[in-house]
Amino acid sequence: MSESIFNAVTTISRDEKVTTVAPEYSIFVGGGGNIPDGNGSFQDDIVIEENFCISEVKVTLQDFVHTWVGDLVVRLRHLETNTVVDLFRRPGQPKFSSSGYCSDLNGDYSFNNYSDQNFEVAAAEHELIPSGNYASVQSLSTLGGMPSTGTWRLIINDCSAGDSGSLGSWKLELSRN
Repeated sequence: MSESIFNAVTTISRDEKVTTVAPEYSIFVGGGGNIPDGNGSFQDDIVIEENFCISEVKVTLQDFVHTWVGDLVVRLRHLETNTVVDLFRRPGQPKFSSSGYCSDLNGDYSFNNYSDQNFEVAAAEHELIPSGNYASVQSLSTLGGMPSTGTWRLIINDCSAGDSGSLGSWKLELSRN
């Protein structure tokens, strides 16, 4: 499923004429499910046939519920180029403990390059990590300049048994150059 969204950026030239440039965003929605506890991984693919050059990437994990965030590694992978970006990786491990932070997830969490909110800090400061926009642990700008076509895979690994969770769905937003 895709949808184009236009956000207008307005500039004023020397002669005071207003010019609007509208970057185009394509939104693709993936599925959800249970996250295997302590072994295996949750994986879901979005296959994109639209071909354009990517300028920005945003990933949103919707209705993401899990106890003990320190168990989790969440990645986005473009299969054709084997490019992998970690959205977050076992927050709190090993600085806090070998098990990471015990904070819980219950909400919508977006990852992009423009947020100044640090997911690791939020996990350290809150028992329940607030929904919101966060910077990914690895830069999503790695994907800039790549073609949009191909298979995009969300991978969630639960690295320790004893805590469980699920994902309602996920959203991949790609803007065009």
